Amino acid sequence: MASIMENFTNKSIDITSLPQFEEVAFQSISKSYLIKSNLQNLVFLCVAMIGWAVLIYFDINQIQLIILLIGIVLYFGFKFWNISRLQKNYGFALREKDILYKRGYLVNKTTVVPFNRIQHASISRDVLDKMLKISTLNIFTAGGSGSDIRIPGLAPDLALRLKEALAVKLTANEF
Repeated sequence: MASIMENFTNKSIDITSLPQFEEVAFQSISKSYLIKSNLQNLVFLCVAMIGWAVLIYFDINQIQLIILLIGIVLYFGFKFWNISRLQKNYGFALREKDILYKRGYLVNKTTVVPFNRIQHASISRDVLDKMLKISTLNIFTAGGSGSDIRIPGLAPDLALRLKEALAVKLTANEF
């Protein structure tokens, strides 16, 4: 036991020599994802307006109806604005040893997943995705209950190429 401890070293790493993910050129996602997000938001706006119209039928106080309408307009106005701001900041990058995914505009979040942590990847497409010709790449890592990276708004052929590139990296890291 003592000989193991004698050979143990834990040298400091020069932080400036570490790779900087901020310098990576991120690829943006498809503008079709903005259309999808806005369509989904529009459906919920229609449901909210139908609910508001039902309240008119029940002869609710006019001031309460106006306040509710202002709330609905402000909420969905913010949602549409938020969706457009987020669209500009989605991005991904595939590097030699890892994949990066960034999102957010007030609070920017970048996720870096090394290939040796990835278990598998899948592609998902719902009805709107098929209509708009986009896909979502889901990347799962060890110990996670869900996908650790979910990259929406990719062209189906790009999503497939990324998934295959990850599979090649995974098989190269196994042995």
